Amino acid sequence: MSSLTGIANGAMSGMGQLSATQTDMLSKAPAEMKPFLEAQMKMQKEQELNQLITQMMKQMHEMAMGVIRNIGG
Repeated sequence: MSSLTGIANGAMSGMGQLSATQTDMLSKAPAEMKPFLEAQMKMQKEQELNQLITQMMKQMHEMAMGVIRNIGG
């Protein structure tokens, strides 16, 4: 479980940073749109992180259930 925490912490620390493409797109956007676009990009990164963690937890659960089924006979 500690590895899952490490992955989540690493992803969250990088989440605040926008990619070069996103930064370029923001620089070309009208000034009144920049805060909204930046917020939208950050929300999308949060959703992707949430999906990643959810999928990892599902896989961990499936592995644990497979061990339990094998022990049960």
